[in-house]
Amino acid sequence: MSEATARTSRWRAFAPDTAGAIYGTIAAMAVIAGTAGDPSHAKPLNLTVATLFVFWLAHVYAQALSHHLRGARRLEWPVVREAMIEERALLEGPLPLLVVLALGALGVLDEHLTVRLALWLGVAQLVTWGILYARRQRWGWPTALTAGAINGTFGLLIVLLEVVVH
Repeated sequence: MSEATARTSRWRAFAPDTAGAIYGTIAAMAVIAGTAGDPSHAKPLNLTVATLFVFWLAHVYAQALSHHLRGARRLEWPVVREAMIEERALLEGPLPLLVVLALGALGVLDEHLTVRLALWLGVAQLVTWGILYARRQRWGWPTALTAGAINGTFGLLIVLLEVVVH
């Protein structure tokens, strides 16, 4: 578990494990941007969910291997279960993006609008988590806002790539 998640503060209640949420959101945004050229028939939603699940499994597997490499004779279910719980933020972080994509898949929102909304929501989440991470570390507001800006820049780069590619 990262040092940031081990500290307790009032900011902990507002975000999942920040590193996992950030990583999951960036991964989801990359898939959404990649499917933006043809967002029909729930393609962005299906590919994003599948990709996040594979990444989550890979992280769980890596955690389990790490445990084994630290001297465990064999892999035990409690270790795997703990890794599954520890890595769940990778799935939880991008949930709002998946809700937006689901609205598009259901026809509630225009498919192209859905992609744009999901990408910009991802940028907003990244900014927010950068700020929350810094505040959980008890860093001052100027540093927290800088962390949010840096985080948001990753999302903006994905939006820029989507614009250039499509």
